[in-house]
Amino acid sequence: MSHRLPVRLARVAALSALLGSAGAVTLTVRDTPLLPGAAPLADARWDNAEGINLCLGERLLHLGSAGDLGGVWLGGSCRAVQVSPDGTRAAALLADRVAVVNIQNRVVSAGLPLPGATGAGFDADGALLVGSGAGLERVNPDDLRRQVLDAAPVASLTVATDGARAVVVRGTRAQLIDTRTLRVLSGTACDDTCQPGRAVFSADGRSVTIPLGRTLVALREGLPATTVLRTGDPESAGPFTGLPLRNNTVLLLRTGETQVRDVQTGHRERRADLGGLSAAPGSLSPREQVLSVSGSALNVGTPDQPTARTALRLPGTVRAGAVLADGSAVTLAGDGTLRAAGRAAPALDVQGVGRFTFTLTRGGLTELRGASQAALAAQRGAAALSVNHWGNHVATWNAQGLSVTAQKTGKVIFNAPVAGLSRVTVSPDATRAYLFPTRGEARVMLLANRKTFALPVTPGVAYRDVQISGKGVFAYQRTDGRTDLYAPGQRQPLATLGGGATRFSPDSALLAAATPTPSGWVVALHDPATGRELTRGAPLDAAPTFLAWSADSRTLLVGAGPLSGLGSATVFTVTP
Repeated sequence: MSHRLPVRLARVAALSALLGSAGAVTLTVRDTPLLPGAAPLADARWDNAEGINLCLGERLLHLGSAGDLGGVWLGGSCRAVQVSPDGTRAAALLADRVAVVNIQNRVVSAGLPLPGATGAGFDADGALLVGSGAGLERVNPDDLRRQVLDAAPVASLTVATDGARAVVVRGTRAQLIDTRTLRVLSGTACDDTCQPGRAVFSADGRSVTIPLGRTLVALREGLPATTVLRTGDPESAGPFTGLPLRNNTVLLLRTGETQVRDVQTGHRERRADLGGLSAAPGSLSPREQVLSVSGSALNVGTPDQPTARTALRLPGTVRAGAVLADGSAVTLAGDGTLRAAGRAAPALDVQGVGRFTFTLTRGGLTELRGASQAALAAQRGAAALSVNHWGNHVATWNAQGLSVTAQKTGKVIFNAPVAGLSRVTVSPDATRAYLFPTRGEARVMLLANRKTFALPVTPGVAYRDVQISGKGVFAYQRTDGRTDLYAPGQRQPLATLGGGATRFSPDSALLAAATPTPSGWVVALHDPATGRELTRGAPLDAAPTFLAWSADSRTLLVGAGPLSGLGSATVFTVTP
């Protein structure tokens, strides 16, 4: 051991000398642009303190009545949310569990593993009611002790804001129940298995509307169920949300319009056009304020004016982006809208490295050169692109084949019928293409003769992508999301990083890598020579969809917004 240690230290020293060492750096937020587009909003609910709670992607966002905004990362997509009567806790429904969130401290205080959960909310005493295929259960939110109340599988569960009542759908029955005694207060039966939609309680919690298939039913304490919207009504063909009002009517939210219907007869009393209005989500506060969504705006209003004021501008998602040579950002929204220099156009992808930025549209490959554009030859009908480290070669591919284009000449230097590709990376010297198929083993192809060989990595490890720095360091991304760093010529990783997207800075001195932490996703900067973390940024609202550097390696554009904010992307300043 004493003989091997000096040799190992000598190798590390030689590697550091070869690659250069990164000094102390800082990563600070410079801007959080909010871009238009469809927001990942799954649910929006009031609490008793007139606060608004949003399931927004992987986070729970709380907007207090005083305008204070706070976010909690949940570690998975939030499907629905309910808040305790005292406003201190929230129950967030995820695909595999129910997360109990401390709203004041902005932390997930507990997690109840429950795949297939169909609803969760707090009763009047602060206990957690949970519905799933295992039945209706009462759970202590402090120690997660569980008590089965009814073993019949629950298809849907929604608890009123005050916790006194809940609507439960089981098999062919939909019932309004007292959460303390489980006594049925009102109910209805479906001809076949009920197909529940999003239930909404009235301001006083004594009535609830719930879609059952294409029918909207109202359940009111001590009264028989009524049908507000019938299957044969034209309005039932599209999405809708019913808000039960105190005056025995139901405010119906549909795409682009509202209707007011009598709760007993379903008779339509009036209708109003509201351009951009979404059918869901919508809810009522204890003071009967209406929460609705129009375009990218979250609105608060009255039953007569549902969009009276904008409470929040919701962030659209961004799936690709780049930093142009002049330092401005170009982004590709989730809906396929490319935005650059104040202009918007449809696109399939965008990527930039250093001074070069390329976009891919149905018309082909284009290089963005300031205010102008230059068309380049590429794979016909290409659906994806990848730019090498220097930005001077672009790979484009589709289900049938692969092309490599030289930026300097604009001509295709390589073309081959390679099918089934998921990712492609061209080496900095443009002599090799690293091919990662949708199925099967990744290969390296020599562009000069099309010969292929296995990845020069540790045997038995599966990778799905690679980034290669200008100094020959490889950042291979595993199928589980982690990244292995390989020094030039080495077949054993020098370090393993956790998480998601990675990108070397243009000067190859830094590696930006996304990684999950208990408080949310962050972007960390690493020394490529050792893998050592040098600094990290503020928590983000989700896993970044991309990382993009400016040509001077001083700006980092990240495809995720701030955790406690409303940005679509985050721009960091990198200071050496």
